[in-house]
Amino acid sequence: MSRRSARAVRINANVRCQRIYPIGGSSKTIEDLDTVGFKMNRQQAIDLARVLLAVTQDWEVIDITGFRLKERKSDKTFPLTITSAV
Repeated sequence: MSRRSARAVRINANVRCQRIYPIGGSSKTIEDLDTVGFKMNRQQAIDLARVLLAVTQDWEVIDITGFRLKERKSDKTFPLTITSAV
């Protein structure tokens, strides 16, 4: 059995969530909103935590963007992106 270093670990940055609130078609406008929400199952929350732990080693500021109108047809989940302005 060969050895691998920690540098060989890969993080899947394809983070998904079950729902982003407010849902598309909501009667409220952006100005009316005080909060947004993400509904996740356990595995999705773990995936998000792994990405956040990895990127915070190098990034000072992190942006999380949820695409609440881009539901994937195959599993009805929504994408989240984790980025930083450099």
